[in-house]
Amino acid sequence: MRNLQEDLKIGKREEVKTLILLNASETMFGNVLQDEDNFANFDFVSEDKKYHIEHKWRPDINLKTCRFDSLYFDRVKYKRYRELIKEDPEKRFFIIWNCAGERVWWEFKKYGWENEKGECEFYFSKQFNQDRGNGYAQDTDMVNVFMEDTHPFSEFFQK
Repeated sequence: MRNLQEDLKIGKREEVKTLILLNASETMFGNVLQDEDNFANFDFVSEDKKYHIEHKWRPDINLKTCRFDSLYFDRVKYKRYRELIKEDPEKRFFIIWNCAGERVWWEFKKYGWENEKGECEFYFSKQFNQDRGNGYAQDTDMVNVFMEDTHPFSEFFQK
């Protein structure tokens, strides 16, 4: 069983590194702030509240040699996105994965399962190995984003 406290500590450290990168130069987000709630659905929000960003640390995934077709995040974040987008359809939502030092991103789609071209970018699944702080594995609903639909982190930075 994983060490949840250690995972949280490492995850927070990696969030801070990503936050520093997001604020280090001009990005589409402007100034980005970290949510004060350790268990918020989105780790960062832009100062103008237009952009919400979730960070995922996946040190065991090497994007160049990975045998999986997708990167994942908890479906509860997708549900929260659906709630917030109803309140303000102009907001935008992103996931950033830090995989063995290489960061990629994906934007939540306003078209549901498909992008503007009608292509499916993600699917739902269950994972059966998640300890949510209870000391035992639980079923967890997940969103799996196809790797081919993620983008290099460097695209956030204006040239």
